[in-house]
Amino acid sequence: MNQANQSTDKTVGIGWVQAIVAAAQHGGANPADLLARAGIAVMPADPLARLPLDAVVRLWRAAAELTGDTAFGLHMGLSIEPTSFNVVAYTLVSSTTLREAFGHMQRFQRLVSDGARLQLVEQNGLAWLVYHPVEDRLSFAPMQAEAVLSCSVRLLRWILGPAFSPQRICMTHAAISPPSVYRDILGCAVEFQSTFSGLGLPTALLDTLLPARNPELCRLHEALARQHLASLENTASFKTRVAAVLQQMLAQGLAQKEPVADVLGVSPRVLQQRLSQEGTSFLATLDEVRHALALDYLSDPMLSLGQVAVLLHFSDASAFYRAFKRWTGSVPGEYRRQAAAAPAATRQA
Repeated sequence: MNQANQSTDKTVGIGWVQAIVAAAQHGGANPADLLARAGIAVMPADPLARLPLDAVVRLWRAAAELTGDTAFGLHMGLSIEPTSFNVVAYTLVSSTTLREAFGHMQRFQRLVSDGARLQLVEQNGLAWLVYHPVEDRLSFAPMQAEAVLSCSVRLLRWILGPAFSPQRICMTHAAISPPSVYRDILGCAVEFQSTFSGLGLPTALLDTLLPARNPELCRLHEALARQHLASLENTASFKTRVAAVLQQMLAQGLAQKEPVADVLGVSPRVLQQRLSQEGTSFLATLDEVRHALALDYLSDPMLSLGQVAVLLHFSDASAFYRAFKRWTGSVPGEYRRQAAAAPAATRQA
């Protein structure tokens, strides 16, 4: 946890979030418990909705703890469906060549998540799709990289055919599951503790005509993807901006509407109006920020429960305990003990 880092507006598309929840539920996790641990009050119904990146990192951690599956990222990527990527997946599948598909993947990556950057590198007869994690305040767990690579294999099987297997796969972290699990799911052995994370395939595949190519349909999907991307880039959530300011101010002992409005350059009345237009309020946003930060702070054993209550600007420890019970159904000490008792491999971050 790095409290000095400033939160940004990095977000994740709801399709990717729904895929994590569905995979965790398949692994035995209760969706309500999962969302509560992640500090997500409710799953938006809007197919174009987005959630803060750090909330999704907490969702990954909760999924690992509740399923007890060290290979959760691999399994999640393997079970992904085209609907998890909205129009992006259909743009890739209808591309004329894999090179064109990779170009679309890089161009529209942000529609899926702000938490990754994909790069195509051609070297020594191999085309590498390299994954660069883009973190916010919270560090990513190894299983998140594994999910991206597993999902990439799944995507390539949609595009090239079910028989596709990568020629090489590299990951920067150490193995967290048996080698046979990686080989069975990804189709080849994995090289761990590499200098980068990515998968390699023969360069010749880049310019091979794809089975489901349809230039006209691809143009339609691409136009819709561009429209969604323009909307995303031109629309800033006011609630996200308020939450970012609150994250910084709470540690300074400030949780009032007036100083937040002052930082954002609006009056308290305008602040409340704009939040209301987004279907929320200042108190609800403050409650969500406190919930999310509480889960973050409780992962740090150096912070006492009393210190956490102070950092969240509660009037006293009992007020913090009541709020935490409302958020998660358990008291802070119990939550911390359960998190500490989780298998070490599932807590890596």
